[in-house]
Amino acid sequence: MRLPLVLLCFGLAACDVAGPGFLNAPVVRVTEDGSKFTLRRRGAYVEAIRTSPEFLPRFHDVARRGGLATQRETGCRADWIMGDPALMYIGLDCGAEPAPPMPRKRHMFFCDVIGAGRGDLDLECRKG
Repeated sequence: MRLPLVLLCFGLAACDVAGPGFLNAPVVRVTEDGSKFTLRRRGAYVEAIRTSPEFLPRFHDVARRGGLATQRETGCRADWIMGDPALMYIGLDCGAEPAPPMPRKRHMFFCDVIGAGRGDLDLECRKG
C-alpha cells in the first residue's frame, strides 16, 4: 500500500522539473490570464511548463498565454511555440539576431491496448 503513495509523491514532485538543456537555467514563475507557468530561459529558447490545473486545455489557448507571459518576462517576441498544453518550447526573436530555427519534431506513436491478461499487456502502435 505504501508503494503507490511513494510513486504518487515522486510523480507530483517531477511536474515542474527542468527538461534537457534547461537544468541550471534561472526559474521565473508567472501567471497569465489564469494559467500559471514556470519559465526557464537559455539564450533564445524558453521552456514553459504549465503548472496550473486545467480541464482539457487546448494547445492553442495555452500556447497563446504562455507566449504572452514569455514576451512580458523577456521583452522579446515569441517567434514560434511548439509542444503540448503542459510543456512548450518557445523561440525568441530579440531583434539583434533572428529567432533560432524550430527544432525538428520527434516521431510520435499512438498505441491501442488490444489485450490485457494477467499481468500482460498487448499494444498495437502506429506512427503518427
